[in-house]
Amino acid sequence: MPARPDSPILPRITSGIHSRCPRLGRADSTKPATAYLPVGGLQIFYETSGVGELLLLLHGGLGTVQDFASQTPELAKHFKVVAFERPGHGHTADTNEPFSFSVMAEYTVGFIEALGLGPTNLVGWSDGATISLLVAISRPDLVKRLICVSGLFDTNAQPPRDREWIASATPESFRKNQAAMVKRYDEITPDGPAHFPVVFKKTMKMWLSEPNIEKEELSRITAPTLVMTADRDGVSAEHTLELFRTIKNSQLCIIPGATHFLLSEKPKATTGAILEFLLKDQKG
Repeated sequence: MPARPDSPILPRITSGIHSRCPRLGRADSTKPATAYLPVGGLQIFYETSGVGELLLLLHGGLGTVQDFASQTPELAKHFKVVAFERPGHGHTADTNEPFSFSVMAEYTVGFIEALGLGPTNLVGWSDGATISLLVAISRPDLVKRLICVSGLFDTNAQPPRDREWIASATPESFRKNQAAMVKRYDEITPDGPAHFPVVFKKTMKMWLSEPNIEKEELSRITAPTLVMTADRDGVSAEHTLELFRTIKNSQLCIIPGATHFLLSEKPKATTGAILEFLLKDQKG
């Protein structure tokens, strides 16, 4: 999800789950279990916590599984929560290929199939929301329910100021304005701190040209969908309403008093809305 240094929609670095592979860390009452899973020739870092019906979390751009740090503990009381880090993000190494939402969606499908998750509930935030839409379109058999948080489906819907910033931003200026975010990348990436400019440039290039999901494609989504946004989100209300109206079996949730970072700004409201949507069929 693109954003200026002074914009509320800057993605955040995160980190984070179960195992058919050797574990990096053991789960306890508060920490998820961590592991790597081979997908597409890469070792993909992931976490699991909780038990029950499957729930897969998709992090934001330049983020990690910690994007959902405020939601995971509560969600894990009701679901088996799984989250992974895409190539070039968090603990997962980068590749030589450019970033694209379609490739990220393919890795998501590959992860679901490699771990044998089967039909699962998807929750995506920011870039993760865009990826969740692509997975729901291309592989409806793998998506039980869909929650799209602050998602963009058309790159041309971005405000001009944001597009101008993306076109002019440099790794140096980003490192200066978002020191904590870049520090997080430096600390956990297997590619080393010197690789950050590569990931940054690949991300900016993708944000300038993608996503380009047609409304006809969105109309093919059959999974029950919750479209969530904030009243001060960087993704415009008009764009979000268009997404909501195009997906037939969808509901709309607007979190008041929050920005693109609604997950951390309003954890109780966002987690509550997610759980209400996912658990409603189990009531009564």
